[in-house]
Amino acid sequence: MEDEKVIPVRKFFDKRESRGREGWLGWIDGLVAAVAPASLTQLALRLGLAVPFWRSGMSKWDGFLQLNDVAVLLFTSEFQLHLPGGPYPFPAPAVTAFVVACAEVLLSALLVLGLATRLVAFGLLVMTIAIQLTVPDGWPLHLTWAAMALGVMTWGAGRLSADWWLATGAGRRQM
Repeated sequence: MEDEKVIPVRKFFDKRESRGREGWLGWIDGLVAAVAPASLTQLALRLGLAVPFWRSGMSKWDGFLQLNDVAVLLFTSEFQLHLPGGPYPFPAPAVTAFVVACAEVLLSALLVLGLATRLVAFGLLVMTIAIQLTVPDGWPLHLTWAAMALGVMTWGAGRLSADWWLATGAGRRQM
């Protein structure tokens, strides 16, 4: 997606051709491509995946590095891993709650910025799998999160990201 050539809308309508198609199908294809460029789609995927994890992470804190009692209680008594022969309690529930809350906030922030995007998306995919094992009935939502994470892992952050800015040397040119 990163090396995809972007055709300006005005030039597209002059040619009436897009992606090898001619006529009205090409016109519609070009119109859709103009409305949803790759970089905007990648940004929407990143934001869509980051929001639920950010909200969940922020709901676990009472202050700076102070977990609220509900977060610890959930990992102590409510949340269990539904594995064969289980369910099993989470190991070291207070530590697990702290690590999960930190990861949800940090990974979400990095994803919105588009920094270390593929690695961050992989981390959120692993968290999604763990959430699925904890709340098996939530699979339709978890499948959506997994699909977004896989999309970000496959196509990267796009042009509207810190990854792209750093990779192209945009920061060095302005100094």
